[in-house]
Amino acid sequence: MSAAHLGLALLYAVVLVASGVALGTGTDAYAKVVEVGRALFGVAGLTAAVLASRVTGLLPRARQAWRAVAVSFAVLMVTPALALITDASGTVRDITHVAFVGALLVALQLFPLAETSGRERWKTRLDAAVVLVGGSMLMWFLSFGPLAERQTWSAGTVVPGVVLPLVDQALLFSVARALLRGASAQRALRWLAAGALVLFAGDAVHGYLHSHDLASLHTPWQFLAWLTADALLVAAAVEQWRPSVRRPRRSYNLVRYLPFAAVAVAHGLMLWAAIDEGTLFPWGGLALGGTVISAIVLTRQTIVQRESDERAVTDGLTGLANRARFRETSNRALARGARTGRYSAVLVIDLNGFKEVNDSLGHKSGDLVLVEFAKALRSCVPAWGLPCRLGGDEFAVVLPDLEFPEQAYDVAGALASTLAPVIVGGRLTPLAASVGIAVSAPGELTHDVIVHRADLAMYRAKRLGPQTRWAVWQESFELRTAA
Repeated sequence: MSAAHLGLALLYAVVLVASGVALGTGTDAYAKVVEVGRALFGVAGLTAAVLASRVTGLLPRARQAWRAVAVSFAVLMVTPALALITDASGTVRDITHVAFVGALLVALQLFPLAETSGRERWKTRLDAAVVLVGGSMLMWFLSFGPLAERQTWSAGTVVPGVVLPLVDQALLFSVARALLRGASAQRALRWLAAGALVLFAGDAVHGYLHSHDLASLHTPWQFLAWLTADALLVAAAVEQWRPSVRRPRRSYNLVRYLPFAAVAVAHGLMLWAAIDEGTLFPWGGLALGGTVISAIVLTRQTIVQRESDERAVTDGLTGLANRARFRETSNRALARGARTGRYSAVLVIDLNGFKEVNDSLGHKSGDLVLVEFAKALRSCVPAWGLPCRLGGDEFAVVLPDLEFPEQAYDVAGALASTLAPVIVGGRLTPLAASVGIAVSAPGELTHDVIVHRADLAMYRAKRLGPQTRWAVWQESFELRTAA
């Protein structure tokens, strides 16, 4: 974690403690402390967003997006001063808050997203629309609906009860679209989306208070959501400017469940309304039945989707990652290494004598040899690495975020010491492999180049003999190939 991340965490803790102390003296003091805290987050966010927009190698659209984020923080920074000049008008605060959310909306529209097919883009839009409808039902239930029923229209109620919810809906759609289109793979944008979602929750509480004539309460939950959202948004800018370095862990794509969560919200609101009205017959029972049916269908769909996703990136015989996931992980590791200053390595592995096993014992025995080798390979690769089967008797390993190239050599050495003969078809069959290693310095190589180098090193190791050997790419290998 960088010093900037630590400083942000400290600022968040100080603001929470100060606001908690102020809450004990009264809601007015609490509200003032929160406004000062939000202004401080505005200063920190503006600085970080401007620096993030100047990061080397940033795409032009991403640069424009971070400038829009900087504008949103500038609005947040000057809001307390504007409120003070205009006699602390709540309407002014609401208008500046709409401007703050609007700038974030523009930023999310500018961020470049992953290229997909036309069909995938339509699927993303439909999933985002489900999230939008769920959010709209929540806003209708908490804010706009009660306001429309009472018909108490004024500047003090229309802005927080109508205008802000509409802007929030657009923001929610943009967040869902960005996450579902692959923004979750970008840590900075993931922080930004998380901040926007928490901001949406705070705005929902704010709209509820105004639509029920409770705006003077200044509930701590509303301000806590806003402060947390501000901190997450600043963290996004800091992450883009000074990316944190973490060991890669197995990732769980929770973003795909956003539409499911929206369906759950919709059914929950219907149940809540039925219970609140005391109309268990017929609407309460029907709402409950609809909720249970939707839960069963969504659970089944989740299981099927997970199986489909696993099949798409997994080798069916060995259970290792396949070539598609190998390429994806390698590209991601190289890009992350360029940002964080870490090495990345690729090992290309070829079994020795595998053709003889197939010819003498048959393909079924050959498959057993591949499975046994996959077990050995999996046991030697650290949890943050990725063992893969590329096809036939060719395997590979991706090792991201290395502090030193020697860490890749240790993995090859561990594999060499682990491999031992196995019994296949009643015969003791040697299990040996040739391992080629290629290491990329931060930002040095592309996926195709590092795999090419690892291939050359593997062939060099294979020439050393039938036992398990490993070799590290050297420039002289290229000269021999050219010759």
